[in-house]
Parts: sequence; structure tokens; C-alpha cells
Amino acid sequence: MERRSFVSLAPVAALGGLAAAESQDPPISLAPRPYAQYDDWLAASRRASLAFIKEAGAADTERFMQFLALWAVGMPRPPLGPWEEIQGANARLQFSTLSPGRPFVVTTFKMGPGCVQPAHCHPGGGGITVCLEGSLTMRHFSLAPGQAPFKETGAEVEIEETAIARLSTNTFTLFTPTRQNLHQLEAGPEGAVCADLIVQWQGAGEFSYLRLGGGGVAASPRVGQRLKGRWVGMNIAKAYA
Repeated sequence: MERRSFVSLAPVAALGGLAAAESQDPPISLAPRPYAQYDDWLAASRRASLAFIKEAGAADTERFMQFLALWAVGMPRPPLGPWEEIQGANARLQFSTLSPGRPFVVTTFKMGPGCVQPAHCHPGGGGITVCLEGSLTMRHFSLAPGQAPFKETGAEVEIEETAIARLSTNTFTLFTPTRQNLHQLEAGPEGAVCADLIVQWQGAGEFSYLRLGGGGVAASPRVGQRLKGRWVGMNIAKAYA
């Protein structure tokens, strides 16, 4: 099971009523200020996000995720745990839902040294991954044109590597519904602890892993290379060859 399968995600497009309710509150700053406490940051970032949606709408997924990235980098260290073990990974992988709700969900995850979360997608969703401790490599991919969608379990598809993000403490990377939505995570020698800010425009968080060659892990990182894999569904164990 993959970490986001624990979270019930509501489409951000359904937030019109919530955004309107914010109009009765005092003026909202769309830019973050320094926050010492996570709860203060969460309340302010959600109010700002709802105000942004009211002003600009939510249809432009790239623009909204870029806006949310401003707040992601200003997030103080969040509380961690309690952790739930993800069975079937190649090394210890743990997950915790920190802040469910709208317009984004905050989750945390912990990867043991050498843990790999094989390539997987988040159809209709976007996310920002912030490294809190340790290091990891997050490789982004895109489906080649004309490939079978993630729901066609067993279908073979071709992907292209589009970006490589090497994260350490207080660095981040992001994806949108249409850009770099496939990604693979590999923890460094000291492991990694990260937070995710997750937004869902369509669907409820359904996804699939992609089993690639080389033991289920993509070949050496190289932007522009084409790789082949097979959709295997939501069971992480099936993504390792």
C-alpha cells in the first residue's frame, strides 16, 4: 500500500463555498511570514490558499502549486508520528496523516536507508514534497503520448524521465496533474523524513505503481531517457520485480 492511499482527498474544485466563507474574516496576507508553530502556519496557509482560490480560481494547477510552494518553504517543523508501517516495501517505510482537510492535506513519511518507493502516479493530483531530515532522490517522469492510463493494470507503457531532484533538509520538489505526475523516491544512506502537501483536483487519490526493469527500480538517472514499465496497481510489493 502506498502512503497516500490512507488519505481521503476531496477535489479542490469543490471549495467555492469554503472560499466564500473566508470573506468575513480580516484581510488575508497571501505571502507567508515566519511562523514558529506548525498549527499557526497551517491555519494561515489554508486561509491564504482559500483566498487565492476565490480570487484566481483553481483551474490553473501549475499556478496554484507554485503559490502553495511559497507556503511550503515557510512551514516550520511539523509534529511527526504516530507512524504506520507500509508493508511490502524494500526497506522500512512509514506514513502518518498529519492534517487532513481542505484545500490541501499534509502527510509525513519516513524512509529507511536505501528505501525505494517505485515509480507511481497521482492522477488528478498535485503535491509538494519537503525534506525534513536526511536525503532522498526524487525522479520525475511523464507518460509518453498514447500510453495506457494507470487504471489499465497489467498494461505496458513507456515513460520519459523529465527531472531529477536531489533533496536534503529544507529543500523541496513538486508535481502537478499534468507535469511530472509520475515519480520514484529513493532514500539516501541516512534515510529520509519528509512532509507532503497534497492537492486533489479530480478523483479521490487513486493511483498505480509502475513496475520497471532492473528490480522494479529505474535505471541510472538521466533526463530524457525512455523507460518501459507495467502498471501493477496500488500494492507496492508488486512494483519490485
